[in-house]
Amino acid sequence: MEQVGMAIKNSDSSYGSVAKIFHWGMFLLILTLVVVGFYMHGLPADTPEQATYKFGFYDLHKAFGILALILVALRLGWRLSNPVPKMPENMRKIELFSAHAMHVLLYVLMFAQPISGWLRSSYGGHAVEMFGLKIPALVGKDKAMEHFFHEAHEVLAFALIAAFFLHVGAGLYHHFVRKDDVLRRMSPHGAPSE
Repeated sequence: MEQVGMAIKNSDSSYGSVAKIFHWGMFLLILTLVVVGFYMHGLPADTPEQATYKFGFYDLHKAFGILALILVALRLGWRLSNPVPKMPENMRKIELFSAHAMHVLLYVLMFAQPISGWLRSSYGGHAVEMFGLKIPALVGKDKAMEHFFHEAHEVLAFALIAAFFLHVGAGLYHHFVRKDDVLRRMSPHGAPSE
C-alpha cells in the first residue's frame, strides 16, 4: 500500500509531494527574494565597487524573481489539475471563505510581485536576465511609470509579508486551537492517515 506522505498527487486528506515541494520551495524562494530585496535596497552605490556589488544583487533578484513567476504559474497549473484535500467538516462557513480568500490573495500577490518588478525594470530601461537568458522588456521607458512600479513593488512586498503571517497564523490556529489536520496536510514530514 502506498504511503500518503509519499503520494505524488493530492488525496482527500493530504497534499501530495509535488504540491508540498511547490509550497515549501516557493516559501524559501520568496523569503530569500524579500530579504535580499530589502538588503540590496539599502546598499550604497557611491563608488564603482559598491555599485557593482549592489547591482549584482539586483541582477540575481531579477533572475530569481522571474524564476518565481514561472514557478507560481506551474504551481497554479498543478493546483488546478489536482483537487485540494477536503477541509475538516467542522469548519464554519466564514473559516472556509477565509481560507479560500487567503489562497486567492497569496496567488495574486505571488503573480503581482514579480510582474511589478519586471515592469519597474522595463519602464526604467533596465535589462532583465534569467541566468544568461535575456527576458524581453514588457514596455518602453517611462520614468513616471518606473517610479509607480518601484513603489508598487515595495507595497506588494509588505502585503506579501502580511499575507504570509496571516497564513501561518491560520495554520497554527488550526493545529493548536482547533486541533485538526489542516497544518499537517502540508507538512513535509507527514500527513494524517486516510
